[in-house]
Amino acid sequence: MKKFFKYTLIAVLFIVLSVGSGFYYVFHSLNKPNPGNPNSGNLTNTDEFVKGGRLNILLLGLDAGTIGASEEHNRHRSDTMMVFSIDRDKKDIKVLSIPRDTRVKIPGVGVEKINAAMAFGGPDLAVKTVKDFLGIPIHNYVVVNYKGFKEIVDALGGVEINIEKPMKYDDNAGNLHIDLKPGLQVLNGDKAEQFVRFRHYPGGDLDRVKAQQKFIEAVGKTILKPSTLLKLPKIINTVQENVETDIGPLEIAGLANFARQVGTDNIKTFILPGEGKYISGVSYFIPFQSQMNDMIDQIFFDGGYSKVAVLNGNGSSGVASKIARELEQKGFKVVRVANADSFDYETTTIIYPKEKKDDAEKIAKIFTNAEMKEEPQLQAGLTTVIVGKDIN
Repeated sequence: MKKFFKYTLIAVLFIVLSVGSGFYYVFHSLNKPNPGNPNSGNLTNTDEFVKGGRLNILLLGLDAGTIGASEEHNRHRSDTMMVFSIDRDKKDIKVLSIPRDTRVKIPGVGVEKINAAMAFGGPDLAVKTVKDFLGIPIHNYVVVNYKGFKEIVDALGGVEINIEKPMKYDDNAGNLHIDLKPGLQVLNGDKAEQFVRFRHYPGGDLDRVKAQQKFIEAVGKTILKPSTLLKLPKIINTVQENVETDIGPLEIAGLANFARQVGTDNIKTFILPGEGKYISGVSYFIPFQSQMNDMIDQIFFDGGYSKVAVLNGNGSSGVASKIARELEQKGFKVVRVANADSFDYETTTIIYPKEKKDDAEKIAKIFTNAEMKEEPQLQAGLTTVIVGKDIN
């Protein structure tokens, strides 16, 4: 099971990077436009990454969309949603899987299943929805389309996996027919699609996410086979034609190099905690809010960082929000942005309880001449940054 985590990262970082193809991919990418992504010059605006913070990448695997609709007007939902959170300094990676039926509020749309965000507004809306839902920055995204999933599997020569129980399901309206027998076997693109789209598990959406993770593990094992190297040009062409991302080729090479340095003990996977429920006749996945908040702190804020309040103490419009974004991108969780008791603070001041001194010192490094002030009676132990006139 340990190797599963390594395989997961390798599979997501563009299938071929772990076999030493990062620089080949860069050369290929710089000399060939991506025909599978006509909007490659107009990608979604994700959060700016601040050096020293965690890099969060949203992976979206799309479904087949509306059967019979022209591809130009088809509305694909995200069948798979994972957030990869990477700390280059610590060489650790944390992966959070979000069940597709998770009930959320989609900006400008209303309460829906989270997988609908992609259908309503593409990567822009999917990224914004995940950011709002989890309360974290998203720095990059990767979208693998429905057709591409099957083509990538076929380019790899199939994926070997052990199917534990018979998987049988027919949906004529959705043109989905699943018929897989148990046992160790090599799945081609069509059968791999059947495996990852099967939904009739005792544990519902959570079991389905676990099956998808199992499949990614199998993809990783396939990638590491020596025979895969011979298929490299075809694999890279297929990836380029079917993957949309705002990660540049040189960044991809850096991530590939990083992936090879990460030990399996430093990679952890998580599934959003919750349960399935019917609401007004619709089946949703409802997160356990308290457990989810704890998990988010553990994954994206390292569990030890303070929750931080940012107050405007100099009167400049938007300055508190600007500092709040910088803190969030450094891994802190900003829970309040507001005005201070006055706009007369000459120097930025960090007020903290005694037990949060280490966190306050980390915050102080972001500023040039911040003052630190310990106050034992701070409400709920909340570290507070008051932005002074030394910051515009």
